[in-house]
Amino acid sequence: MKFFEADEGRTQIGLAYGPGFEGFIASNAGLIDYVEIPFEQLRHTPQLGIIQEQLPIVLHCASLSVAGFIAPSDATVDALVDRVRHTRTPWIGEHLAFVSADGITEEADRDLTPTNLTYTLCPQLSDETVQRVVENMASFKDVFSVPLILENSPQYFPVPGSTMNMVDFVSEVASQTDTGLLLDLSHFAITSLNTKVDAVKEIDRLPLERVVEIHVSGYNEQEGVVWDDHAAPASALVFDLLARVAARARPKALTLEYNWLTFPTSVLLSHIERSRALLERV
Repeated sequence: MKFFEADEGRTQIGLAYGPGFEGFIASNAGLIDYVEIPFEQLRHTPQLGIIQEQLPIVLHCASLSVAGFIAPSDATVDALVDRVRHTRTPWIGEHLAFVSADGITEEADRDLTPTNLTYTLCPQLSDETVQRVVENMASFKDVFSVPLILENSPQYFPVPGSTMNMVDFVSEVASQTDTGLLLDLSHFAITSLNTKVDAVKEIDRLPLERVVEIHVSGYNEQEGVVWDDHAAPASALVFDLLARVAARARPKALTLEYNWLTFPTSVLLSHIERSRALLERV
């Protein structure tokens, strides 16, 4: 965590690893402070870890199914422990979501092998799920040498059985655990637009003092539903939300998640500069 401790008053700016990343940092040495890489990507392509010879790594994760009722395999947990040790990440940013579910088979020949959904899903927003998150976080407390911080999910539709909205759900999880938050502003905007609430008012209700890292990326609308899109630049709304957060809190890190294609250098430079200016504003 030393690279975050070097300047406690300044938010570090990083990029998510993706196409064109090496070329961008080669042409813009010293512009960003770290690279964020998914654990799953490093697990399957461990040679990517060599990038830490140039930049510190922050580890992202989508495998622990923290808001689910099916535990990850021991092999997955062991592999994550190993990646934490090798990358020297200051924390693990994990989704407040689930990625594993009961096996789907014929009733007569039921296979209890969990199903990997391949994509983290927004959970039911209820007291039952909050308690499950609390239990899961407690089970990981002594497993990892660095903190787990939790990222708000994008919500695309009303989740059956939910009894609260996303802000209340995230706030309740935070109040019942000692976890920090990874505030994905694009996910927050997506959820607000899809559930028709005022994003600017809603963000003020979050425990922003718990935010450790921020994600910034894009989204798009298809047939009336707003979807996550790391191939699109962040909207004006996302930067408005960033300004609201910066007025109340000073996160340790902000990651631009433009990792689905080779992003135009001019956009990256502009958004890095804009993010840094908002976070350094007194």
